[in-house]
Amino acid sequence: MIRALAISIAVLAQSGDAVRTPVAPPAPWVEARLAALRPERPVAYLELAEDLMDRAGGSTSPEADRALARHLAALAGAIDIRGTGRSAALFLLEHAPLGADQSRLRAIASLLDPSTDRAVEAEERSDAAMALLQAFSHYRRGEGGRAKEWLERAGAAALLDRNPTVLPGGSARFRAECDAMRQSGPPIVAPAQVEALHALVAAAASGEPRSWSEAIVLEGPAPLPELNVSDPGAVFGVDPRASVWRSGAWAAP
Repeated sequence: MIRALAISIAVLAQSGDAVRTPVAPPAPWVEARLAALRPERPVAYLELAEDLMDRAGGSTSPEADRALARHLAALAGAIDIRGTGRSAALFLLEHAPLGADQSRLRAIASLLDPSTDRAVEAEERSDAAMALLQAFSHYRRGEGGRAKEWLERAGAAALLDRNPTVLPGGSARFRAECDAMRQSGPPIVAPAQVEALHALVAAAASGEPRSWSEAIVLEGPAPLPELNVSDPGAVFGVDPRASVWRSGAWAAP
């Protein structure tokens, strides 16, 4: 069973029972198709997203249309992560805005590969990296006990020991610093360590066995992503419950 890659990509921020996405009112043809969308047919969300992107160049509000298209694709992925999740991730990767962290989208697309064998392999590779990422999230906040708990899961300690650039001294130093946090507080994590950890997680999740330094050269450094609970809404940064367009807003069916 594929577990969703718990990386928040936050396509659009959401709150409340209804979510307003476009800045300008959609064109009449868009409004009609939005109103016809139903979560029982998530592929229709992707189809509309593709049409919006294709026509955005000639639109009076191209950026709003592109943002709506990304939101639609994210909804398609969150509504049916097994059926349309990978297509949604690939769409978001292709149409990512300038400055977006494309390595995260590649990782999601790889994990949701329809090939069962590859999906299982990607999941196994990513488990240790995800546990290590969670461990470091608690480590950086000074939560030593929780950090050590996560370090013991899914081979995270062994992964840390194999990648000393993330933390010289490996798992032994990690545990020692966690024990010392009550007196000394959270340790300082250098930017290079953050970059190394991010690249390690991205490479493990996407199945690309390259060094962190190669990843940084190819993709550039990025801030440490926050780990979310593993659910489709967190993966795609949307609330799949707000999937029906009603009176100019996204709402529950």
